[in-house]
Amino acid sequence: EQDKECLANTLQPGTNLVAAAYCLYSSSTFFVLTLGNGVYMFTLDENIGEFVLSHPNVKIPETSSIVSFNEANSHMWDAPLKEVYNGWCQGTGRSKTRFSSRYIGSMVGDVHRTILYG
Repeated sequence: EQDKECLANTLQPGTNLVAAAYCLYSSSTFFVLTLGNGVYMFTLDENIGEFVLSHPNVKIPETSSIVSFNEANSHMWDAPLKEVYNGWCQGTGRSKTRFSSRYIGSMVGDVHRTILYG
């Protein structure tokens, strides 16, 4: 009975999500939170031992010049994906923007960078 209740409580559609958050431990410690109406980033102030609001109402930038792919798997990419990726990196794609590659390999780090820089 307890297992069924646990599954019923956890296996919910995303539309029932009421909050989401993550912590990132790096040169600074960040706590990022949404309660469904905006995203708020807090930075740990080690002097007072509390998280302080550092980035209110965070929005992913509309434009960016960064791509994030695991290039270690590029040997498994099909030809069209390789062509598009190479065009982005060389600046020969449709936008003529030259993109730089940034891939950390940790989901939280990559998501955090994407939220801040696109």
